[in-house]
Amino acid sequence: MFKVGDKVFYPFHGAGKIDGINEKEVLGIKNTYYEIYFPLTGTKISVPADNVEKVGLRYISDEDEIKKSLKYLSAKEIYIETNWKNRYTRYQNLLKSGSLSEMMEVLKSLYYQNRKKEISVTEKRLYQQTLNQIVSEISMALDKKVEEVKEEILNLLDSIFEEE
Repeated sequence: MFKVGDKVFYPFHGAGKIDGINEKEVLGIKNTYYEIYFPLTGTKISVPADNVEKVGLRYISDEDEIKKSLKYLSAKEIYIETNWKNRYTRYQNLLKSGSLSEMMEVLKSLYYQNRKKEISVTEKRLYQQTLNQIVSEISMALDKKVEEVKEEILNLLDSIFEEE
C-alpha cells in the first residue's frame, strides 16, 4: 500500500514519512512493517502492514482537504459536551479517527472552552497534542514551516472568538 518516501498521518503521533519497509519476525510470525519517521518529534516507529487500517494510518491530507478543514475551523458553530467524562471520551474517539476535520473540531472546542474558563491539565495536554498533530500534517502537506502553520491556526482561532 505505502512506499518509501510516502507522507503519512498516524493518529496520536502526527505526520511522518515512510523511511523503510522491512520484513520482521515477531513471535514466530513474519510480517511486513512500515518504518515511519516523525520529524516534529524526531521519533521512529514500526507499524505492521496488516495493521494499517486498524491503527488509522493514512496518507496525509491534500490541499483541498486542508482547505475544507480550515473552513470548518473558521466556522463559529461549536458543540460542547457539558459532562467532562463524556466530553473527553468524545474527543478521544474523534482523534482516534485520524480525520483532519475531526481533529479541528476537538481543537476548536478545547480552544473555546479555555477562553471561557481555564480547562483542566488533561484537556490542556490534549489541546497541545491535537494542535501539534494538526500542525505537523498541514506543514508537511503544504511544505510550510511548523511555526508558520501554528501561528496561522492560532490567529484563525483568535479571530473566530475575539468578540466574546
